[in-house]
Amino acid sequence: MKLDILIKNGLLADLDGATYQNQNIGIIGNRIVDLEAVDSWEAETTIDAAGCIVLPGLIDFHGHVFHGGTAISVNPDILCLPNGVTSVVDAGSSGWVNYSLFRNSVINPAQTRIKSYLNVVNVGLSTLGGGPTGYLENTNPANFNVEKIRQTLEENRDNILGLKLRYSQDIASGRNFSSDPFYATVELARELDTSLCVHVTDSRLPADELIRHFQANDIYAHCFHGTGNAILSASGEVFPAIKAAKARGVVFDCSNGVAHFDFRVARNAMEQGFNPDIISTDMTLRNSLRTNKVFSLLFVMSKYLNMGMSFFDVVRAVTATPARLMKMQGQIGTLAPGAFADIAIVKLRNEEIVFEDTKGEQLKGDRYIDNCATISNGQIVYRRQRF
Repeated sequence: MKLDILIKNGLLADLDGATYQNQNIGIIGNRIVDLEAVDSWEAETTIDAAGCIVLPGLIDFHGHVFHGGTAISVNPDILCLPNGVTSVVDAGSSGWVNYSLFRNSVINPAQTRIKSYLNVVNVGLSTLGGGPTGYLENTNPANFNVEKIRQTLEENRDNILGLKLRYSQDIASGRNFSSDPFYATVELARELDTSLCVHVTDSRLPADELIRHFQANDIYAHCFHGTGNAILSASGEVFPAIKAAKARGVVFDCSNGVAHFDFRVARNAMEQGFNPDIISTDMTLRNSLRTNKVFSLLFVMSKYLNMGMSFFDVVRAVTATPARLMKMQGQIGTLAPGAFADIAIVKLRNEEIVFEDTKGEQLKGDRYIDNCATISNGQIVYRRQRF
């Protein structure tokens, strides 16, 4: 068998068995092939991954990548691929007005695989981040164009995963709204038979009330924020309603950002066995490659590793779980034969690293995950000469 790329001597992380396996990976075109089914092979390009861990291409489930369409968005190929991220989900940067522009100008031509949530606000987040003249989006349900949202969703169900709402006090309160934006968005999502992604930092409703309206596969974004109504009671316990929601399939995404992570909330929750289902960055121009609050998906993954999550659980939160929610299980987030050849080759480095939360509290860690090479859709898009 003639391979385009052979990755040899690397350790593969078996998520189900929580073990490492020394196994070669072969690629032909943009797919992983089954090397166990053939007696011999030769490769055009061989990557020696000795001392490295070979992972499925990482998935950043919460980012803002409507580059050129919003002031806060990043270029996905520049920010994702060098950090082992081969797929990203845009968390509602566009609304129905500018979704077609987003799809044609960013999603379709990008090397990075992109799926998205559609903001219920007509123009999405296009008014944010514009300096003194920028302003928060208007989430008044009276302005929702239900028919256009429906049409955009129906025409793009291959890409749009659901509806997005930001539900912070500063966005959803103090205005003469026709109704509550959260309840209106929940009703609309159920009517359109789609899911929700809700930004809950400093939400109008208490967490144990808000969560009762979430269904399986709805996304509770910024689950470890510490501003206003968090997932903890006054005594520091995770609300029973939050635990019940996780049990029924509601997805808790850390979606870190610079304003959405609190060590006290995260530690208390994790000590009670409440880990995030998804680890993501909420990457924007403000935080990507800039701060030790976010920096990159690998950096955020490393934080949870240093907080006690197992490496296998961390990897699951950036591969298998988001792949399922993207309706691409078996195609991405896996190294199984037949899957797309999206691969990150990483090393665990034992060096001091510092993480910081929204309030400035720091954690000193002693190891971090470092990317050495990225393969996206069968193409080597980032590789160090020496690992």
